[in-house]
Amino acid sequence: MPLRHNRRQYEQLTDFDRGRILGLREAGWSNRRIGRHLGRSDMVVARCWQQWITEGRVYHRGGSGRPRNTNDREDRAIRRVATSAPTTSLASTQRHLPPSRHPVPSRETIRDY
Repeated sequence: MPLRHNRRQYEQLTDFDRGRILGLREAGWSNRRIGRHLGRSDMVVARCWQQWITEGRVYHRGGSGRPRNTNDREDRAIRRVATSAPTTSLASTQRHLPPSRHPVPSRETIRDY
């Protein structure tokens, strides 16, 4: 009988699991014991702990994608205007948006909503 549960390959640790790993590790549990308790590899536990010791953090860094042009508030405004009247023209939709420091959204941005 296997000691570990088979998990999906490359399943990311949640913030909750990372906190549990740190708590159990500080309570004196070994990496292997924590891994078996959480159904993870002991190397995953070791990497999480090592990241905490060396960098003082256990969360992921932001992605390396294209930077966003709008913030969450502007996205909500675009979504609200675009879904309230889906058949209006782009120019009309742009006129109904509140003024912002960013350029007006394009046809592709509004189409996504």
